[in-house]
Amino acid sequence: VMSGHDHDHDHDDVDLLRWPDALGPEWTCEAAAAAPGHESTLIIRRAGSQVATVDVMRILDSEFAATYPSGLRDRLLLPDAGAPAEAIQLASESVMDADPACRRLVMACAEDDLETIGIAETAGYRFVVEVDLHRGSFALLTAEPAWVLEESRNIDEVPTV
Repeated sequence: VMSGHDHDHDHDDVDLLRWPDALGPEWTCEAAAAAPGHESTLIIRRAGSQVATVDVMRILDSEFAATYPSGLRDRLLLPDAGAPAEAIQLASESVMDADPACRRLVMACAEDDLETIGIAETAGYRFVVEVDLHRGSFALLTAEPAWVLEESRNIDEVPTV
């Protein structure tokens, strides 16, 4: 069983464009009644025991809507405190599977919360920008489905004519 951190030692820098390895069948994700103002609430379990809940909302419905050029289908993931990387990864995969046209998932962490930022990175997110809101400064991390990453990876190969 891989801990999820093993691949960090294969090379010096983590490939931020590589999604984490698939989780085993003991990890499950199911939708619950959505919290008010949220699009969905996902319950993540491991071997039947609840590990975390993750609320999902459209970025455009969130306080972060104006902080970056957000797309109509971008989603903000709001994991509960202490959610492990596996729970965030599974919730992210679930959201992307449910809406294949979704180009970007976003997590907002307090800019000084290095532990949560590290967990998000382990879950497949990468740091993009810091933003300031009235209630504090946040690091925005994004995860993009493979087809978006391929588009950006091939950006130099775009024909100019």
